[in-house]
Amino acid sequence: MNIFNKMSQRFTRRAFLITVLYMLIISAFAWRHEALLNWKTPQERYEEEQQQYPLIFDNVIPTLNQIRMPSDHQNPNVTDDPRFGSKTGVQIPRIYRPYPNYDSPEWTETHRGAFHACEGPRGKLLTDSLDDQVGVYLGVPEGFPKPAFGSYDALGLDGDVSLDRYTRYGAYGYGQDETGVENWIKPKKVDWNLVNWGQLQDKCYKRNADRYAPKTPIKPSDKGIAPEPRTAVLIRTYIGKEYTENDIYVLRSLVTELSLQSGGEYSVFLFLHVKDDQIPIEVKDVARQIIKENVPREFWDITVLWNVPMVASRYPLDPSVVDVHHAQWLSVQHFTLQHPEYEFVWNWEIDARFTGHHYELAERLAQFGRKQPRRGIWERNARFYIPALHGDYDTSFRDYVQHHEQEAVWGPLPLDDRDPSRVEPTGPAPPHRAPEQDNYEWGVGEDADFITFLPIFHPIGTEWVIRNEVYGYLGADTPRRACLITHSRLSRRLLLTMDGENLAGRTMGSELFPSSVALLHGLKAVSAPHPVYNNKDLPVTSLDKWFNAGVNGRAGSTENSPFGWGRETRFREVSWYYRANLAGRLYWPFLGWEKAGKGGELYEKQHGRVCLPPILFHPVKDAVPEAVVTEYRFDAEFGVQAIP
Repeated sequence: MNIFNKMSQRFTRRAFLITVLYMLIISAFAWRHEALLNWKTPQERYEEEQQQYPLIFDNVIPTLNQIRMPSDHQNPNVTDDPRFGSKTGVQIPRIYRPYPNYDSPEWTETHRGAFHACEGPRGKLLTDSLDDQVGVYLGVPEGFPKPAFGSYDALGLDGDVSLDRYTRYGAYGYGQDETGVENWIKPKKVDWNLVNWGQLQDKCYKRNADRYAPKTPIKPSDKGIAPEPRTAVLIRTYIGKEYTENDIYVLRSLVTELSLQSGGEYSVFLFLHVKDDQIPIEVKDVARQIIKENVPREFWDITVLWNVPMVASRYPLDPSVVDVHHAQWLSVQHFTLQHPEYEFVWNWEIDARFTGHHYELAERLAQFGRKQPRRGIWERNARFYIPALHGDYDTSFRDYVQHHEQEAVWGPLPLDDRDPSRVEPTGPAPPHRAPEQDNYEWGVGEDADFITFLPIFHPIGTEWVIRNEVYGYLGADTPRRACLITHSRLSRRLLLTMDGENLAGRTMGSELFPSSVALLHGLKAVSAPHPVYNNKDLPVTSLDKWFNAGVNGRAGSTENSPFGWGRETRFREVSWYYRANLAGRLYWPFLGWEKAGKGGELYEKQHGRVCLPPILFHPVKDAVPEAVVTEYRFDAEFGVQAIP
């Protein structure tokens, strides 16, 4: 009996254990099945999260009536406008001239030659003409948000001023037929058909040639002072482009603020792509006719033509990779070879807009690049700078990056291709064997060879669509970096190095080539932390999670990178990307047009004139009131499959 009872108990225990095990297996299977059914990709989780947060600018009234003047604003470049007499107040604009004091000992003792003021479109020297100046208001509208990425302080921009359409573009013809505009003194009217910007630029340069010309005899007081470097601004345009009034105001402002007001430090060109390769643009009469038919008269003499055969004939490259989409830089390299007088070249997108002063932007970018140390520069470049999370750019952010990222790039990055002679670095060798031996000193004072506006990210490991457009190197194994939107400044040194790579039969896609050449050759590249706004009120930790989604907090290097196919919707509501809606939401009301519930005549009667702080926008296409500019979508949203 005891034996029977023991056997029965054993059987019962075993049955119980088997039952429990079976139930656990069933439960695990059911849980796994449910988990699989409910599993979401990181992008799906992002889309769910972002829907929880409102659009910030729906609750902002960006008008003059809402401006709050800062209590401690200090900027010597902002001065009272004497035309207003004793009239004061937050809605009275000031004159804004962010130029050096060309008469100061500080400037004259460090610059060769003297500054000579230049004539503007109204026939006056610009230093004597208030009608030709940009105006600003002290302060920004109450409740105006902080940038999500970048900051005014990091770049050295004045973020405590605002501009409206009259103070920004009035000097260039905006509102010249309007009357009764409150708190705005209308400049003298100009017959713009009689203005020749090419002649004005040439005259300005000649007046200041002693500052730049290397063949000018050196005076005793000039010995040891190098000529000032000059910069060309190539505004990319094309046959068939229809120029809106806003396009024309912006072009006038670029020439005036960059070239004429500075005494020729910059030269501005319309860089016209002739898409028909059969047209003989080298024939002078043909070229002139093309310009007359495609460019507003006032800009004829600053227009430079190019086509693919002209700029590609120099290189032994596959014909399939020399079109403007694959090889945008061939035209810029061709210009550089033809114009040795320029040390830097801006590749300027015609659909970019800056609501602030162009000279301040260009100079602060150059100064930022110049002061950056090389140690850790590629690691800082590789991620979005979020000031609310990372703190001060030059201290806290630098320490944060050093803590989270091994410093792997130190000088040129050689290719392991069994033939070291294939890529001979043109950049300098580091002063120390390891970056830890440098106290963030190497590179300080050295001009940046490449300045761009989004992170210079690691494309390997992402699903960015052109990550593998590498020709003549090591294919997919080639070390490289990428940066979207080709709006950027390049040094002559970098462009000639790119020319040398192309002569050797090597190239990469347009968004890969400059940054990768700088990486391989040890040239200085910087991602400028300009203020970028995000209309989605995401917490800073979420911004970091979704935009710095890569290894060690990089923006690239993994499938979850925001630059990857199907993930770019994260940029939909930002102010700077190749497709983004915030430019339309803010810039159209800035121009006096209604968009997304803001701006327009009725809105301004109730709330006042729309104004904005200095913001860099892209894209601004078809700048006319009726344009659809707040409904950008990405190809992946339409079911288009990426073909890398």
